[in-house]
Amino acid sequence: MEKSSDEIYFNRALPDGGKFQDVSDCEDCLEELVFAMKDKQHEFSIGLRTILYCLTIAEKEGYVPKLPADWWELVRH
Repeated sequence: MEKSSDEIYFNRALPDGGKFQDVSDCEDCLEELVFAMKDKQHEFSIGLRTILYCLTIAEKEGYVPKLPADWWELVRH
């Protein structure tokens, strides 16, 4: 069953009390840093890579100022 845009956009995820986990020393983990999140019905995690990907979309769409290329290069390494 497909959700309506109202259901999707009015069920915003928020940080769950500032909880995060540094998993940079985990060989099996796909992310270096994972944040605990929750919406009206779920508790879940979101990785830093996903957040940065969202930031690139916001930058391309003009919702945030363009970040310098050297900043992105530092983030990649």
